[in-house]
Amino acid sequence: MSLDEAHSPQKVLSHGDLLRRFVAGQEIKPIHMRIGIMGACNMRCNFCNFHSPHEDGFYDLFSFKDSLSTQNAVSLLEEFAANDGRAVTFCGSGECTIHPGYADICHAGHAAGLRIGLITNGSRLHRPKVAECVARTHTWVRIGLNAGTEATFNAITRDREQTFASFVGSVNRLRETAVDPEFRIGFNYVITAQNHTEILAAAALAHEAGAHYVRFEPEFYSALGHETIEPVMADIAAALTEAAELSTEDFEVSVPKLDRGPMDRTDDVEGDFERCHYSRFVTAVGADGNLYPCPQVHLNSRYRIGSVVQDGYLKVLDGGPRAEWESSNPRRTDLCKSCFYRPQNELLELLHRGQVELEDALTAYALEVPRTLHADFV
Repeated sequence: MSLDEAHSPQKVLSHGDLLRRFVAGQEIKPIHMRIGIMGACNMRCNFCNFHSPHEDGFYDLFSFKDSLSTQNAVSLLEEFAANDGRAVTFCGSGECTIHPGYADICHAGHAAGLRIGLITNGSRLHRPKVAECVARTHTWVRIGLNAGTEATFNAITRDREQTFASFVGSVNRLRETAVDPEFRIGFNYVITAQNHTEILAAAALAHEAGAHYVRFEPEFYSALGHETIEPVMADIAAALTEAAELSTEDFEVSVPKLDRGPMDRTDDVEGDFERCHYSRFVTAVGADGNLYPCPQVHLNSRYRIGSVVQDGYLKVLDGGPRAEWESSNPRRTDLCKSCFYRPQNELLELLHRGQVELEDALTAYALEVPRTLHADFV
């Protein structure tokens, strides 16, 4: 299965029993948690939303000082797994692998039955303890590449740990030693005005490193859209076309759409759906210990549901805090106008309305996609 198929918004159709309960109006719990256990990061990428002056009003609860303790993180994952949770992705505002308890947290989550994904800057993947943990417990890893040369990488990230030079060795070793038969490791490349001329070089490097894929996406500040790279869009499109030619049966170059606008400072409401259904299947926890409906709006006070560290995951999810949030945000407002997960929500809305018959959709999906890669990471 290709990367684009694995990231398909239709992947939720691999969960027939869950969808039957959803369509019937029955209560369901999220099966995928996106979590940030650290606010701190050992890099300062110049395109990072969390450190951008353009995002001061967006991530108003962000603090680089926030961190979940190892025990609190372990307890949270164990409670999540005990309440229908199936997969967890470590991501968030900081770099999760610099957390001193990262390996212990992952081993505990894996022992509880969770599948584990990681979005990382890659700076710790060559260290033995982290590498061993990833190989034994992770299903997938996505690394920020963001340059085709070490000089540009260091200029963009302010890295001081020779991370770029480690990619060629560490990626292939993890691919060879990973236990999970569905293990995938690849790179993500945020295209900026500073690195747009190195797209082809980055694709070649990703292939040399032994990655399964490299995925390109345009720089995106929620407030600015793509204003920063608009003048060079034609050059970017040409470079991506050339890079895509490096794809093989074992290596995929994923090319994005380049026409996304601002997320929050807009009056346009995108998508044909009334409510956020996707947050019934996926949830998010910030390094502040609070539950949020999805990763797009985490660390924003307008979408904070409640503290899973203080009150427990199940109490916040099933108790008053979530119900109170849903009643105060019954429709799509504020940051939800331009939803990251619009295709998923539109599909779920059609199923919820009965405009698409669920059994017909499940049958068609099973014929088109006999085996869904990373199905629990909906």
